[in-house]
Amino acid sequence: AQVEVKAYDLKGESFNFTAEGRRAVVLQHEIDHLNGILFFDHISRLKRELYLKKLSNAQKKKPNQTAR
Repeated sequence: AQVEVKAYDLKGESFNFTAEGRRAVVLQHEIDHLNGILFFDHISRLKRELYLKKLSNAQKKKPNQTAR
């Protein structure tokens, strides 16, 4: 895993750097957030549907909470 990043410092000056391995994965994850993309958007449709079903079942098991 490798990512090349163009960023800006606090003075507004641009700089480039390359990250590899875990650092690259973390940076790509954060860049995705800035672009409105979640990890959930990267998984297959089948896995997404299974997760949503599991989440729905878990919510049904919770006792209803009323607003105060």
